[in-house]
Amino acid sequence: MRVRFPRFTIVFFAGLISFVLTSSTPLYHQIPKSDFLPNPVKAEVVGIQDGDTIELKFLFTGKKAGHRTGKPLRIRLLHVNCPERGRPYYKVAKSFTSDKCFRKIVKVTHKGNFDKYGRLLGEIVLPDGKILNKELVKNGLAVHFKKYSSDVEYSNLEIRAKKQKVGIWSQPGTFLGTL
Repeated sequence: MRVRFPRFTIVFFAGLISFVLTSSTPLYHQIPKSDFLPNPVKAEVVGIQDGDTIELKFLFTGKKAGHRTGKPLRIRLLHVNCPERGRPYYKVAKSFTSDKCFRKIVKVTHKGNFDKYGRLLGEIVLPDGKILNKELVKNGLAVHFKKYSSDVEYSNLEIRAKKQKVGIWSQPGTFLGTL
């Protein structure tokens, strides 16, 4: 019995094999790499760890990144805290973050500060100009992280979301300690 493949399938795989064989460097090494951290950092989002942590297609080799030196740059969203795994709205917050920025080019504004996990602390400017950090709080998918931020705008966004009972604030008895 003879198996027949459509012509486009054969052409596709022939092209793919040709690309792989002629590529002199692995794709991982084609990611922009730098020991200098531009401000803002502009790169494609290639990973969503949770609602308040994303990963960029940018390898930072600077010492401040700690154990993440030379790995794709992780960003911890400044001013906000999303629900942790297993908590109400964890999946909703992660999905919201993914819908807004995954596989899109974003700008990360920052002050060059990293947390103890080697994540750059910053605000994510989405392609439409909105700030992801603020959108999460506005939609009740994050709280203002008062332990590390005294920003009045984030505080006001949280107060408004509480009054409107959106997202986490629609649940009875929600407070920072439950995240």
